[in-house]
Amino acid sequence: MVIYHIACACLSLYAMYKELDKQTEQDLRAYFQDQDYMVIAVPKDELVRVYTLRATRTIETSRRVHGLSGKDAETLGYALISALLLTSLVKHATNQKVLFKVQSQCGVVASEADGKGRVRGFLEGNPEECWKEATLSVVKELRLGTPYTSIVPVVGRNFQEALSFYFEQSEQTRSYLNMSITFDEEGRIEQGVAYLVQVLSGVSEKTIRLIEENIRRTSMEGKRPEELAVDILKSAEPRLIGLKEVEYYCPCSEEIARSSLMLLGQEELEDILNEGPAEVVCKFCKRVYRFSKEQLML
Repeated sequence: MVIYHIACACLSLYAMYKELDKQTEQDLRAYFQDQDYMVIAVPKDELVRVYTLRATRTIETSRRVHGLSGKDAETLGYALISALLLTSLVKHATNQKVLFKVQSQCGVVASEADGKGRVRGFLEGNPEECWKEATLSVVKELRLGTPYTSIVPVVGRNFQEALSFYFEQSEQTRSYLNMSITFDEEGRIEQGVAYLVQVLSGVSEKTIRLIEENIRRTSMEGKRPEELAVDILKSAEPRLIGLKEVEYYCPCSEEIARSSLMLLGQEELEDILNEGPAEVVCKFCKRVYRFSKEQLML
């Protein structure tokens, strides 16, 4: 299928692009169908980047994995969306990661996404109960040495406003973003969509006003990522420069779990094993790993 080659090219080379016209929209719809994915688009002549995202299945997977419903499922869902939008800060289509975390005395929600669209997260307690006292942390793991960490107070009423403040304070990037999660009558995720618009230096005021007006007129309900991108860049000759599939993915393994146990002191580990097999539960996917004394070679 032609769109497969388009997708592969865009994942590896930003210099390649395709006009985001009706034919391209049809190709994307045929290729991705009901999958989750992100579209990265730009106008023809200005330094503006638009990231549009569908994460419906991804958020539903997180809801089922963690056994969440209602507000808790929504909280984790917005954290996952936030991490995926923050992958705009790492190299596209790589294993570079970004960690998003909101923490307060009432709890913590954390999510981690990489440049390939893989994301995972967990929720403990209810951090939004103490929202005004919470902090927002973003850690960029660029695999170049020490990770870059930025911590700002949570400002605003929700994840959208808190993330907007982060971009303004820590990245000094003029940004517009929106997120939406809806549920069906049975409490499952019906739609999880979002967009992020980043305006870089040198963009004309005319283009900024155009984009702001387009955003005011844009509805996310029932929209696919390419449709959102076209709406936001209407009259600016939108071009597709990147695509990536999005999925809930946890790379935990037995080896990683064993290594975490070996970080414990010898005496502490032996006390645990005296009560039976040592157990490690992954916070991100709830997978359980059990080890006997023999397996740990103690």
